[in-house]
Amino acid sequence: NQNSDAVDVITLNDNSVGKNITSIPSIDKNPKEAETLPADGSDVVVEAPVETLKEVPIKKEVVNDCPTPSKEYQDESLLDVGQDVGLEDKHYIPSDLVKLDKDISKYPTLCIKKEVAEALKNMLEAASKEGYTIIVSSAFRDYETQKFIVDREKKNGNKNVSVAVAKPGYSEHQLGVAIDVTSKSIAYASAAGKFAESPEAKWLELHASEYGFMESYPKGMQDITGYMYEPWHYRYVGIDTAKEIVKNSQTINQYLKARKESETDKNEVGG
Repeated sequence: NQNSDAVDVITLNDNSVGKNITSIPSIDKNPKEAETLPADGSDVVVEAPVETLKEVPIKKEVVNDCPTPSKEYQDESLLDVGQDVGLEDKHYIPSDLVKLDKDISKYPTLCIKKEVAEALKNMLEAASKEGYTIIVSSAFRDYETQKFIVDREKKNGNKNVSVAVAKPGYSEHQLGVAIDVTSKSIAYASAAGKFAESPEAKWLELHASEYGFMESYPKGMQDITGYMYEPWHYRYVGIDTAKEIVKNSQTINQYLKARKESETDKNEVGG
């Protein structure tokens, strides 16, 4: 739900940069039923069957501004982060993070790269015009936030951490180009497996690429992506790149890996 009690934020400080964590959900666990965590680690999802999520508010200082980098970084929007590829500098923060509009954000502190925010707004407005209400439940998260989540899950004994939660420094969310979405038809539950069968998810499957967004962890692709299926997790790659990925029937990481190899070959030939 979107109760205000569920939108408190933890602030972790590192070199005076605000680190934001939205409230961390817990779940009523049944050991006989399979459960997984999303690759970005923001929320918990239980598959087959889906259980009820509970938002556990964490009372800390609320930070209203988006974090800014402590130094100038090369843009890493198209870095193929994953199980084996991470950021060179764990403190990486994009230079152009902006706050998401409150009407498309489940929490008041979500930030994303400016270009992504503009494309996202256009996409969700288009969905709304067709009767689909979709909002964002997670966006940019820094290294410390990811570490906090991974450490928590290890402490809780989660056996799927390695394929369900991205290691700190290896998350698409830290690039400022990834979002988790939820929708009205599932009562805005975060990272819920039932989102896959929602009309909003079907709309995104058909139209997200038109706005430059692609599903990062498609169904049945764990051997390729390295992570479990996440129907709610989308990454912005740009319209032209999205068209190429769709045309070639690739995953994002397949495309980015091939792109990097091609650039390396060209440099070697040129050299």
